[in-house]
This record gives sequence, C-alpha cells and structure tokens, in this order.
Amino acid sequence: MTVAVKSVAEKLLSPAILLQAQKDGALNALEAVYTKARYARYTRVKWGSDYYDGIQFDDGSHISVRPGPFNHLMLVATGSSTQ
Repeated sequence: MTVAVKSVAEKLLSPAILLQAQKDGALNALEAVYTKARYARYTRVKWGSDYYDGIQFDDGSHISVRPGPFNHLMLVATGSSTQ
C-alpha cells in the first residue's frame, strides 16, 4: 500500500480558499494565502507564453494563478517538478 504525500501547496489550497477565489478573485485569495503562510515567497510562474503571480513553499511546490476559460483566473497547486 502506498501513501500519497501531499505537498504544502496541496494542503493549503483548501475548498475554502477556492471558494474565496471565486468570490473575491484569484489574486485576492492568493494574497490571503501568502499573508498566512510566512514560510512562502512570491514568485512568477510561466503558463504558456505569459507569466502569472504565484507563491512558492519550502518543498518547492507552488500555488499560482492560472488562466482559465473565458478570461477567468484560477488558483492551482503544482508540485516542484510541474509548472
């Protein structure tokens, strides 16, 4: 039996944060996570040919803003090796 270990980003990106992103916008929700997570640093994440805001944690994982359908921004958690 294998146990999947969640990254810091996956643990912090809770349904409550995703709901806040829908209500207040992805950038405001990302800022709220950043102010609570003192062990994170601001970074730029490349999606396609554009760069978007994100935060990186000690384990290398990210929570970042990603473009979605119909010019909608979403928050996603990525591991240290995927972007």
